[in-house]
Amino acid sequence: MHRRSFIAAALLGVAALAGCAPRWRVVTQASPDTFVGQRYFALMPIDYVGLFILDQREDQYLAGKDADDHQRFVADKESINEEFTKALVATAQEEGIEVAPSDGPTSAPFVIKPYIGYMNPGFYAVVSSAPSQIRLTLRLTTPDGRVLDEVQFSSRTASPIPNTNLSSADADKLKPGGRWREDARVIGAYVARYLASRVHP
Repeated sequence: MHRRSFIAAALLGVAALAGCAPRWRVVTQASPDTFVGQRYFALMPIDYVGLFILDQREDQYLAGKDADDHQRFVADKESINEEFTKALVATAQEEGIEVAPSDGPTSAPFVIKPYIGYMNPGFYAVVSSAPSQIRLTLRLTTPDGRVLDEVQFSSRTASPIPNTNLSSADADKLKPGGRWREDARVIGAYVARYLASRVHP
């Protein structure tokens, strides 16, 4: 193999290994693994109680907004939950795991409880920009609420460089809500991969 080809292959190998690195931080895990071979989980809606946006509590953040901004933020939170759920359900299905959204008592053996405690909208301006961020804590519990696993996830989404060829998905990322929706999709897929790591250790 030529030296240049060898270096290229080595770099590709490093990139592949980096792509396989875990995208979560484990706080606590049930041991032994109680999820081995499980195929069905119930999913609760995202809990936003105690949410901070940047360094402000949600009520403080919204106090400085007008009615339209307030309404837009409420809609953004709903769409974050929708995109997170869709990504989690679809990616889990690829792993042979069924995740069923639920908002009440369930007969599922285990329950997925997502909680978002921090959000950063990022910003886009002509001369500069900063990525958004969502930090999500995932708890896997028994139906009576006993926590078995607790894991933290995070995602950042940068604004694309605006031009006339932006897809509708990329154009959406020029807005805070669009960046958050992308963060939600990324984290949803990460959560599914985490579930798979516990179901298929």
